[in-house]
Amino acid sequence: MRLLRCAAAVVLASALSAQETRQDTSTEQPEEYGGPAILSRGGGPSISAPGEAIRFRPYVGVNGIYDTGLMSISTDEQGNLQRKDLYGVEAEAGVYGYRPWKRTVVGLNYQGRYRHYTRDTYYDGTDQLLSLGVSHRLSPRLTFSIREAAGTYARNFFVSSAFNFVDPLFANVPQDELFDGRVYYLNTLGDLTWQKTARLSFNLGGDYFLVRHRSSSLFGVTGGRARGDVAYRYSRMGTIGASYSFDHYAFTKAFGGTDVHTVGLLHAHRLGRFWEYSLLLGGSRVETLGVARVQLDPAIAAIIGRSVGIRTAHLVNYVPNAKLKLTRAFRRANLTFGYTRGVTPGNGLYLTSVREGGDVSYHYNGIRRWGLQLRAGYSSYNSLTLTLGKYENYHAGIGATYRMFESTHLNARLDGRKYIVGNSLRPDFDRVIYRVTLGVTFSPGEIPLTLW
Repeated sequence: MRLLRCAAAVVLASALSAQETRQDTSTEQPEEYGGPAILSRGGGPSISAPGEAIRFRPYVGVNGIYDTGLMSISTDEQGNLQRKDLYGVEAEAGVYGYRPWKRTVVGLNYQGRYRHYTRDTYYDGTDQLLSLGVSHRLSPRLTFSIREAAGTYARNFFVSSAFNFVDPLFANVPQDELFDGRVYYLNTLGDLTWQKTARLSFNLGGDYFLVRHRSSSLFGVTGGRARGDVAYRYSRMGTIGASYSFDHYAFTKAFGGTDVHTVGLLHAHRLGRFWEYSLLLGGSRVETLGVARVQLDPAIAAIIGRSVGIRTAHLVNYVPNAKLKLTRAFRRANLTFGYTRGVTPGNGLYLTSVREGGDVSYHYNGIRRWGLQLRAGYSSYNSLTLTLGKYENYHAGIGATYRMFESTHLNARLDGRKYIVGNSLRPDFDRVIYRVTLGVTFSPGEIPLTLW
């Protein structure tokens, strides 16, 4: 079940990224505006939700679940990938919120759940997702922030619900897995921001991440990034800038690695009172060292008894990058459109790849009892190192909560995904899956909960 959280928790991203801090834009009286989001710094939503108090808020719940198309990395006696449609029950608990001090803000979002299926206990298991952010103002012009994301899960439906403080794509959090196998991840991002003047700011950052899979058939990755940018606020509503980053990926069970140099130009602007967009355009030089199979000369093949050999491969690719986010703030809702194109370390099957995708989401937090979320999106992978077909992933979901009485909420959600692997020799890779949940959650607080 997706995390049930208050729509006001979106503010956490802004509170923990000092360079993106802003106040509610949906109240009747306009307040001080902190400037549009800077995408090269990996922050979350750029326009905050209504500014109710967001204390640390625990919750606990139980849900009935129905999952279709469950597929692990295993085959039956005929060599076909196995799929399962299963009913079960799921218990969940967590806490989210933030605590501000004079110079420091700490934010926490933890989700834990355990599920049990009635017919096939192989897919029983737990999901643990943690997102933690700390921002500290060292001086009036200098701010340090650190953000952590760590967890384990076994199905894509759960991942995007755990991130208030950082864009999961920016942090290379795995979220486009092809199989329903267990994945583990750890991500650390640190930033030092110097506000030289009221208009000019500099940011230096460093990231570390690792991803591992329980299946020995999939590749893990360990990576790091050094990055920096400069941003100039040319007006109250607009910002321009430039950025540079260097990424390195090292894969388990694979020789070599990937180095990525990326440059970009930034522009962000607030369009009137409620609309805001952020744009990042640039390009990457992708240098990969690995191994490749080659067809041997017939004479050599006759001598050694093999027709295929392996040689070192050095590949250089130039990839255009783009990222766009357009946000509309309502009194008690947010509407967001997003598009990304860039280099990714892959998903365990596809290694270094070009990922392209878009999404739209709408979050509503009712003034009385209702919360609502709608989300839809698309992503694709084109490998830069392996001769694999294009991998496409379509997803959509709708969820609602209703506060029946104090601290007790009824929850319902429907999610779907469609997987397409082009040029695949296994048509069973292509599939459509669904997840249905219905349950009850207990959480103190007057603000209605909403699925995230």
